[in-house]
Amino acid sequence: MMLNRSSKQHHDDPLAQPVGPNVGRAAALLRGDEGAVAVIFAICGSMMIASLCIALDTIDGGMTQSRMQSALDVATLSAGVDLKHGAGLSVAQWQKDARAYYNANMPIGYMSLTMPDSGFSATLSGSPATGETIQLSAAGTLKLIAPVVVPGTSGSGSGSGGQTLPTTTPMAANNTALYLPQSTLELAMVLDNTGSMADPASSDSSQGSKIEGLRTAANALVSQIFAQSGNNSYIGLVPFTTMVNVGTSLLPTGSWITPAANDPNSYNSTGISMMVQPSVTGSGWGGCPVEPRVGSARNLYPLAYAPASSPGFTPFYYNVPKAGFKITNYSAVAKDTSCPVANVNTVMNVPLTYQIYGSPSCGTSMPATIYNSWFQPPATGNNAPAMTTWDQNGNSYYSNERPCHIQPMLFLTQNQTTLAAAINQMTANGSTIIPTGLLWGWRMVSSAWSPQVSSSNGWVSSDPNLPRPEATTQGLQRVVIVLTDGENDPGGASGIMPSPSFNGLSGVGNSALTAPTVGLPNGSTTSVADINTFQLAVCTAMKNDGITIYSITFGTYGTDTTSVQAQQTMQNCASPGNYYHAPTNAALTAIFQQIAGNLGVLRLTQ
Repeated sequence: MMLNRSSKQHHDDPLAQPVGPNVGRAAALLRGDEGAVAVIFAICGSMMIASLCIALDTIDGGMTQSRMQSALDVATLSAGVDLKHGAGLSVAQWQKDARAYYNANMPIGYMSLTMPDSGFSATLSGSPATGETIQLSAAGTLKLIAPVVVPGTSGSGSGSGGQTLPTTTPMAANNTALYLPQSTLELAMVLDNTGSMADPASSDSSQGSKIEGLRTAANALVSQIFAQSGNNSYIGLVPFTTMVNVGTSLLPTGSWITPAANDPNSYNSTGISMMVQPSVTGSGWGGCPVEPRVGSARNLYPLAYAPASSPGFTPFYYNVPKAGFKITNYSAVAKDTSCPVANVNTVMNVPLTYQIYGSPSCGTSMPATIYNSWFQPPATGNNAPAMTTWDQNGNSYYSNERPCHIQPMLFLTQNQTTLAAAINQMTANGSTIIPTGLLWGWRMVSSAWSPQVSSSNGWVSSDPNLPRPEATTQGLQRVVIVLTDGENDPGGASGIMPSPSFNGLSGVGNSALTAPTVGLPNGSTTSVADINTFQLAVCTAMKNDGITIYSITFGTYGTDTTSVQAQQTMQNCASPGNYYHAPTNAALTAIFQQIAGNLGVLRLTQ
């Protein structure tokens, strides 16, 4: 008897045991080729899903790490800027700001990242003078996809080998930045030397006068900058009142200035010699130049110019107006208040003699704008009024309160002893025209004035490459610090030869001031609004030329209603974030130290 195939399979094949219909179909599928493929696909599919989840976790981790590091780098650089501009900023506030910078570039919950407050750290070490180290770090945890999606990999279960897999992975970023002194620095200190600097900076007069506080702060800044290791810094000094005295920093025989003043509009039309003449008391140029005036309108421009510019600068002569000066001789005797006029002469030479009667002096017999008289030749006799002789630069043999009697500027140097001597010789006298100082501070750091560029006609320096070329000097930092304790004040408009008519911004023997590119509202050197407007034009031009400006107001400046506009002018003059106010001498020293620390380079090192 023959057994059919099904009977044999039933007896010999253990898979052929009686089963349900579904199990039977599954078994049949597994016995076929299609079943093998299905099993392999199921296994591979699980592996592919697991691999995909792991890949996504890896991508998420990489993106999160990159974003964390980038946000931390931005926070570190921004925190460095905080150090530069945040005078008096507490460490706690600095750390809070650093975290805010980080959060602004790393949104909360990015890629399911969790970072507690304790995961962020910001530390600062070192000092502004020698360099500061900034260290920031951020640490958190990133939620993983794989343990959630792929069975058997959950952190609550077991993976292969029975190991428990984590549901999160740690993420961290850190960096270090060094804020180091700049290796190539050219710094011009443009400092107010006007009469009000002789006053105390605050009600606490025990701190001394403002000029004393300025000397201390300036010397401290110089010492701090030169103490920085590896520096290549040069510092110059530009004291100013209504004028700047270039002293020996520029040659009086150079083509940058026109000694003969052949311009018919010049008030030195007689060509008074630049050199001292032994036969003429008080002769010779005192060192104060007058800004170039262009064209028949005598226009003034906010420019650094160059030694070869035309028209060039002219020498300042206090008492040589274009058409000469009218001298009124009086027949006055002691205590005679009528002061009858003896004669009127026109004088073209120097010196003149200033006759002092006191106040009021011959008031009813003299023009209302003239407070005193000029006398030539000197009166003689016991009843002659007291007289003081003035030379052509406005200097009195008995007084220092004249426009050109000011501490001369000192060109860029690395000699701390020379700088200290110049700083300590600064005195307080005269009125205020801030843009005059700014213009010469600009020229001090302008390569157009270097001997190399100007064919030995620029600054007197042992290094012909100073100031360094702006376009080719790597890491060059050009900085001007301007300080004043008051608003622009060109001086009184009345009196014999009023200062506004003879200051460095006018230079034409009258008070007219024309500056077509600036747009002056009044066109007069006696207008504070005009001088403020011109000052802002100078500051804008300097900043456009790549110069960093720090501006400082000093003393009670800005605390009264009359100086609000002037303070706003100083604020707008500064580069962004570089305006400071020092109410006391101690505060001024702290600000100068802060600036010394700011004159550096911030860079990431890790």
